[in-house]
Amino acid sequence: MDNVLGDLRYAARVLAKNPVFTIVAVLTLALGIGANTAIFTLLDQVLLRLLPVKDPQQLVLLTMRGHHYGGNWGGNAISHPMYRDFQDHNQVFSGMFCRFPARVSLTFGGRAERVEAELVSGTYFSVLGVGTALGRAIGQEDDRVPNGHPLVMLSYHYWKQRFGGDPTILGKTLTVNKYAMTVIGVAQAGSTAWNWDTRRSFSFRS
Repeated sequence: MDNVLGDLRYAARVLAKNPVFTIVAVLTLALGIGANTAIFTLLDQVLLRLLPVKDPQQLVLLTMRGHHYGGNWGGNAISHPMYRDFQDHNQVFSGMFCRFPARVSLTFGGRAERVEAELVSGTYFSVLGVGTALGRAIGQEDDRVPNGHPLVMLSYHYWKQRFGGDPTILGKTLTVNKYAMTVIGVAQAGSTAWNWDTRRSFSFRS
């Protein structure tokens, strides 16, 4: 113990005699630690941390290779008719859903803003096992109504940020890209079903 204390006192005297070296050493350590922390945080969120949904290790992403057939947009995309065909003939997965991220214009109470959203199938919330903090989720029965009334499900974060956690938002009408849509629910707190990001504003079906 005495040897350790002596070494520390000696190191302190040496560093005090060389302030420039001390500053460079401290900055180098700070930058190194900061860089390693940032890299680990990124890897943790992208590769290591499991998504907070039901059985995240069993999720599979279907994507296309080669020529794309049908109407689709962007990478890793398949057309909705192809998704319905996969779903109708599925003998492998316990459930399937589709989603399409979009940035939309939302108007409510005379205030318009650009927000992140997702167009989702009626199986989206049930397959991911995402519950609600308020109201109900978009369900399979909503897909069975051709040209049914457009519905909106808010993320918990957006509900708190934009509407102050007001429970009377249920049943209210939002204007999304000039289309009237009814709010039916708010997703449970901590859910990252919105493009795996808690800031994702809402999901809807049209």
